[in-house]
Amino acid sequence: VTLHGRRMPWIVGSVTPFEDDVWELYHVAEDFSESTDLAKKYPKKLEELKKIFEEEAWKYNVYPLYDDMLKRLAGTQDILFGDQKEFVYYAPGAYRIAEKASAPVKNRPHTITTAIDLKGYEEGVICCVGGMTGGFTMFIKGGRLYYDYNYLDGVYYTLASPKLPQGPTELKFNFIKTKEFGGTGELYVNGKKVDTVDMPNMHISTYSLAETFDVGRDTGTQVSKLYSDPFKFKGALDKVIIKLND
Repeated sequence: VTLHGRRMPWIVGSVTPFEDDVWELYHVAEDFSESTDLAKKYPKKLEELKKIFEEEAWKYNVYPLYDDMLKRLAGTQDILFGDQKEFVYYAPGAYRIAEKASAPVKNRPHTITTAIDLKGYEEGVICCVGGMTGGFTMFIKGGRLYYDYNYLDGVYYTLASPKLPQGPTELKFNFIKTKEFGGTGELYVNGKKVDTVDMPNMHISTYSLAETFDVGRDTGTQVSKLYSDPFKFKGALDKVIIKLND
């Protein structure tokens, strides 16, 4: 066994040559806590096991090893989605989806759209991602449509519509990118712009390692201080469509 770079699991920004790692040897049947390193006492056994590791690593495509965790995390969505531009999520089952497995909207112009036959009693989260430390949420409360972007649990960019009409209604948020990790947010009801907000600073990385993307509710901690989670949607929410416009 070896602890790469002698670093703890929560340290993600360190890059260390694998050649500098020191192999250790433990008899786990008798030393389950791995407190007694036997590498110097049994060097031949260590070399034997290292050889087996090499063979198995090549056999099962472990190589090449790559320890830049930040770059690996940043590229996850490119691997998952490629050039996909449209993402459709259906209620009520689309929730607790890992952030990295949801539509990759960060630093990209995009729209979030849903169509609802409003009766006047609708309330709750349409879709959201993240939690109290950061993320965004689109919801209806008090008969009005909201979009709230939580930047590091200290700055909120909030848009709100006037009182929503009844009947078939299209609700849309539009993000216009004007710089790297910054832009303008717009809120639309039936194709009419009803609010706009400047969003000068936005997340450059993961909102949270534990929070998720949800449709029809906000699981975990709430993204917005304007409601209490889970704030499940009351009404006929069918689907949410997210489109990337770059």
